[in-house]
Amino acid sequence: MDPSGMIDPEIRDLLSARKGKEAYSDASDASALRMSLNENMLVDRSFSSTMLIEAARAVDPRAYPRPKGALALKAIAEKYDLWEDQIAVGNGSDELLELIMKVFVGRGEALTVEPTFEMYSFYIGLMRGKASPVYLRDDFSLDADAVLSRVGDETKAIIICSPNNPTGRQFAKDEVLKIVEDADRLVVVDEAYADFAPYSLVDEAVKYQNLLVLRTFSKAYGLAGLRIGYCVGDHELIEWIRAAQSPFSVNAIAQEQARRVLSNKEIYDIFVRKVVEERGYLMAELEMINGVQPFHSDANFILFRIIDAKKNSSDVARALRDKGIEIRDRGGLPMLENCLRVTVSTRENNQKFVRALREIVEGD
Repeated sequence: MDPSGMIDPEIRDLLSARKGKEAYSDASDASALRMSLNENMLVDRSFSSTMLIEAARAVDPRAYPRPKGALALKAIAEKYDLWEDQIAVGNGSDELLELIMKVFVGRGEALTVEPTFEMYSFYIGLMRGKASPVYLRDDFSLDADAVLSRVGDETKAIIICSPNNPTGRQFAKDEVLKIVEDADRLVVVDEAYADFAPYSLVDEAVKYQNLLVLRTFSKAYGLAGLRIGYCVGDHELIEWIRAAQSPFSVNAIAQEQARRVLSNKEIYDIFVRKVVEERGYLMAELEMINGVQPFHSDANFILFRIIDAKKNSSDVARALRDKGIEIRDRGGLPMLENCLRVTVSTRENNQKFVRALREIVEGD
């Protein structure tokens, strides 16, 4: 028997494009500078590692973790003055995204504001749903009226990433809330990068019955390797998400570390300010390179376009890889021809990247 014949034909095409491939493969050279995954390398490693060791000592690995992230959930509720029934904690925000698609979208339609994070469409497709793109304006701003005009009988949810990955722009608050107020559908706002941006909708999430706001510990808190995220919303929405969730999906060390970093939030706020400072530095450097057009960012990465007709984004990404630097080629996404995305890193890493990029783009 051919094992592939056991695959559900409804998702065969979706999975065929990914089978045997890693969506985020490591660089072939382990010593390569990775500026491709939006990890926060400006969190002090020694400080974070010391706290992690203490967290590990506090955990009994023989025992199951607190169910449904309860330890971290309590800490989040206390820090942000929320009720515990307004929060769901997951194994990264990815688990919560998958649960949201499973519970609220199913075989229906979800609108995705494009170009954006590709996993939204993947999870929608995995649930046999339909992902329908609504495109941003040419300046990468959100057009609420365009989104609302696409809401139909089959539309179950609207997915908005703000600040948006990969464009980096946080959408105008009134545009997002206009969609929440007028769509009469579930609106999911992914705020993975909101700590680096001017505002958050967490306070609004508990005021509307159709708004879920996703947050993560991966970016501002530098816990990408531990996989923990959460969403905030109306208690009834949260109750349905928790009902569909496996009880022990959030491991004990991740929960304990999340509790500890929240108790040291003032220190992590300093790390966030360092990211914003380095983002400004990197933006200024990119603006001075001939043949490069950087775009405004409210996140911990910058999108830029190669405008030299002799080169394209794939060529530049390959040339950077040859120099030991990994960034993300986004040129295959709609509206992003010849665009690449680079993660803001330390000053030393940013300088190394800028030197290499300038040599590639401005060289013969």
